[in-house]
Amino acid sequence: MSNAAANLRSEFGQKLYDGLDALPSNKRLSAEQLEVIYSLAYAHVVQQQYAQALPLFTFLCQYGPTRKHYLSGLALSLRMLARYDEAINMYSLVLVLFPDSLEAALHVAECQIGQGDTEQARISLVQLISATEEGSELQTRAKSLMDLLSRGSD
Repeated sequence: MSNAAANLRSEFGQKLYDGLDALPSNKRLSAEQLEVIYSLAYAHVVQQQYAQALPLFTFLCQYGPTRKHYLSGLALSLRMLARYDEAINMYSLVLVLFPDSLEAALHVAECQIGQGDTEQARISLVQLISATEEGSELQTRAKSLMDLLSRGSD
């Protein structure tokens, strides 16, 4: 994450990031060792084997708690296994630690839809649409999801 992106982090987000980064578990394995495990987890995701990827991403998040791709992989695995509350928590953590990762907000809305909470999903999507650049791919995806929700309620 660039310094400019780190500057977007709230004071709370920075304290949380620093606290997670200082955990003893964060220093137990080298980046290279963690990336070998990540490659195994990623291979499971590519094969849509989310149940097999889940424990690997859980392990990675314990030993690399400030690495966005580990947190995102865990959130994805949880979402694909319909463990929506936990996935929302992980995507929310990604947003706190990496506020420029707005795609996580779209995934929160998808989880809310999966839970059947379409009203909260609409609120999340409106917030996301207002936070993204006009015409951006992410905004287009959020608007498309909002349109689908609107058609479903007609």
